[in-house]
Amino acid sequence: MGKVREALAAGRPSYGSWVTLDSAMAAEVMGRAGFDWLILDGQHGAVDAGNMLSLIQAAELGGTPAIVRVGWNDESQIMRALDLGAYGVIVPMVSTAQDAQRAAAASHYPPHGIRSFGKVRSYYGPSGAGAPEPLCLVMIETAEALQNLEAIAATPGVDGLFVGPIDLAISLGQGPAMPMTPEVLDAVREVIAVCRKHGKISGSATLGADNARALVEMGLTFVPLGADAGFVRRGAAAELAAAQGWANQGG
Repeated sequence: MGKVREALAAGRPSYGSWVTLDSAMAAEVMGRAGFDWLILDGQHGAVDAGNMLSLIQAAELGGTPAIVRVGWNDESQIMRALDLGAYGVIVPMVSTAQDAQRAAAASHYPPHGIRSFGKVRSYYGPSGAGAPEPLCLVMIETAEALQNLEAIAATPGVDGLFVGPIDLAISLGQGPAMPMTPEVLDAVREVIAVCRKHGKISGSATLGADNARALVEMGLTFVPLGADAGFVRRGAAAELAAAQGWANQGG
């Protein structure tokens, strides 16, 4: 994950995208698009224990490291994703420092964590072995998390905070709001400020290109752009619309 940490040190954003489809070919194609990283979505996408390995391998074949958003703040899910070769994890619904500590501990070997060592295809060695440490990003998506930002960001082993804007809007009593409401945008600004203070990565799910640009201008450093399923859907719809236009002109 050199590009992410290099971008953070340089004060510039890194860009990636979501992989949600159960397709190794799609993951490889996404890997060849030039992103700095890809997020394999094991929470709301079709990524699961049965296909995670092949999707990680396909993204790597395309030349892009894969980060796994695990289904929950569960130690076994975090360790398994890392053992299969994920370059990092994104952990949902982290609302307290204790939640953050649990995610970070599962991401690191002793003495800094509780991760169990298993040489499957993991590229990470025990502390002191000189291997790079995996990234651990925790999701800020509840009103409670906003009250605990400082403590979460200060948690050792947590590399960054990643806003889940839809769940955050729901937690704030606004329903699944799209586009981002002023309250959610204010929360993103707060996350960016806290991450900057603690030298951490600031990330957020983005809701379209205009929203992504606005968040980058606010200072976001970990920026996902679209998703494989959305690219396929929009590309197909554009081709169909063009063909329908030809037919209408011909008539």
